[in-house]
Amino acid sequence: MLRDDPLLRQVWQQLGSPSGCCVTGGYVRDRLLGRPSSDLDLTIGGDVDEAKRQAKQLALALSFRAHLIGTAPHQVWRIETPALKVELWPLGGLSREEDIRRRDFSCNALSWELPDGPLVDLVGGFDDLHHRRLRAISRANLEDDPVRLLRAPRFLAQLPDFALDDRTRSWIEELAPSLARAPRERVGRELLTLLRGPRASRGLAECLELGLFVHAAPDSCSVDSRWLRTHLETADTLGNRGPAGVPAARSRSGTGGDSARLAFLFRGWGIPGDGVIAPYAWPKTIRENALRAASLLDEARAAVDGPPADRRELAWRAGSAFPPLIALAAAVEPQHSGWRRWRRQWSRDPAALEQPQALLTGTEVAEFIGVEPGPGLGGIVRGLLRAQIRGEVRTRGGAVKWLGDLP
Repeated sequence: MLRDDPLLRQVWQQLGSPSGCCVTGGYVRDRLLGRPSSDLDLTIGGDVDEAKRQAKQLALALSFRAHLIGTAPHQVWRIETPALKVELWPLGGLSREEDIRRRDFSCNALSWELPDGPLVDLVGGFDDLHHRRLRAISRANLEDDPVRLLRAPRFLAQLPDFALDDRTRSWIEELAPSLARAPRERVGRELLTLLRGPRASRGLAECLELGLFVHAAPDSCSVDSRWLRTHLETADTLGNRGPAGVPAARSRSGTGGDSARLAFLFRGWGIPGDGVIAPYAWPKTIRENALRAASLLDEARAAVDGPPADRRELAWRAGSAFPPLIALAAAVEPQHSGWRRWRRQWSRDPAALEQPQALLTGTEVAEFIGVEPGPGLGGIVRGLLRAQIRGEVRTRGGAVKWLGDLP
């Protein structure tokens, strides 16, 4: 299978056909499992400067740039296209055996020398693949990099038919508090990848059982484990077409399903402030829409059966976060038929609710009521816009009358 893999041979040739170049990690695992993959980890002799020429050569062939990521002595070259991600790992002074034995799980430590093999398995990874077993290579490897603790539930979310080895489970439970010291940016990547898995609910359940969830959260969070356990299955439908038929969370701002996934996470974290989750380095727009959706979830569940004016107002307040809000609400309460109706109401003219054109400008409002610019005027302008959204004011004349009726 790996010998006949056209992608591996093509990338190897574009690198200049270097000897001793191996593909390892998730690509080998997934291809042996018959799963598609477009994420290549390649090891190559020499240091990071010596690998630069091959990285630049591959980047030129793919018409993308090569970026040096990480910190010494663990720097790697990354070339990422919309269809392919390649990371080139210089071994430096490490032997191939040392590189294999320092990895996280046995199923990720299989190595194939390009282009024709052989397959190298020094830690029993092939047998673990056969038995669908997720097993850490050593406790020390988990201690050295606490982010690896979070990879266990992440892999279980991606590989639903795998089971966690008992000894590995005990190691992770013992080491769970060390996750609190791990770089938040890397923790953020692991969490989002977990939430994108086909069985995100299983990954989250394992996070809770292993004691990782609380240590992955910001220190100041009030983690709501009970809410999360009650709604675990919700995570499997977010970003897709949910049980209520509500499409993936998308809006004109292009936030996609990740906003709904993170909104679910933030609700489980007790809706933290933006400042404490910024270090996780999720894209700002996605993060902000997720926070707004999480904070409005309970209001949405109360308003879904309310008057159309209440639903329009809440959609306006949600703004670009409305699609992930409805996706999350529909996943939490899939039996309710009102989510489709509400989304149709929004989809008829989303711009009118996300960024409505005010009937009167702030300057005009100030002139009509004789108020100087400031917080007071801002509150009146927003109140008028709210009345407009609710359908209580429909014309400029109606807006002037509304201002005249103010106490």
